[in-house]
Amino acid sequence: MSQNDKYYMMQSLEKALFVIETMATKSNWKLKTLNETCSIPKGTLQRILRTLEELGYVQQLERGGAYALTLKFHKLGKQIASQSNITSLLQPILQNLRNKVNETVNLSILSGVDMVVVHQITSSHALQMDSIIGTSFPAYISASGKVFLSFLPEDELRNFIKELRRSNADVNTDKINIIYKEIESIRKQGFGLDFEELFKGLRCIAAPVFDDSGKIIATISCSVPTVRLDRSFSRKLLQEIPLAAAEASRLFQAPERSFDADIDEVAELLVAP
Repeated sequence: MSQNDKYYMMQSLEKALFVIETMATKSNWKLKTLNETCSIPKGTLQRILRTLEELGYVQQLERGGAYALTLKFHKLGKQIASQSNITSLLQPILQNLRNKVNETVNLSILSGVDMVVVHQITSSHALQMDSIIGTSFPAYISASGKVFLSFLPEDELRNFIKELRRSNADVNTDKINIIYKEIESIRKQGFGLDFEELFKGLRCIAAPVFDDSGKIIATISCSVPTVRLDRSFSRKLLQEIPLAAAEASRLFQAPERSFDADIDEVAELLVAP
């Protein structure tokens, strides 16, 4: 590595990652043994371990006892593995959906309090939604985000709401109540909507993709200019998007789920001014 490259290295982060990689070689470590193995000053090592412990990546097995990595690393690894192949696995389904409705199709995942577009197939219309892969947007006002939140485990949903309120002063109790009301509806009907809450002139429909454990891993959505939404086309979108998401879930061997939605009633809402 050149001197210029080394300039951009963070030594504290480098040491922390070295500690993590060392700890991964066996189940638990006494502080003295880890200190000798890593050859890092004891005070620095203790600060690294305390930080990792506060963030949930390390646990001390008992007060004054050995340290061990937590399963949070396993969870991260599983997420990375699933996301690295999710787009290639779902590409045919996403392409087929796009061909059926000729609207922009998005595959998105939750990251913090935002949704991130990990794959997109655009429509052939001159007027279309076109995002750069990696674009993020607030989860709580987007169709994809509302869907993702609706199928999170309750503890993860509570943590999301807590972080959202911490990071966004505009999110008050009234808005939280609205979020929970929408979540209740989405859990029943199996899809979520946004009515130009994210982008003026665009309405969006999203449905969940689950893995083999029944956990939500992504959403499939279509962003549609309001001017193209008539009743017939709205009904088609409300049928085809959940069908595509269900097909994607079957690829991951997800347990079957059934939902109850009044397509005609929701279609009326989509075309309303």
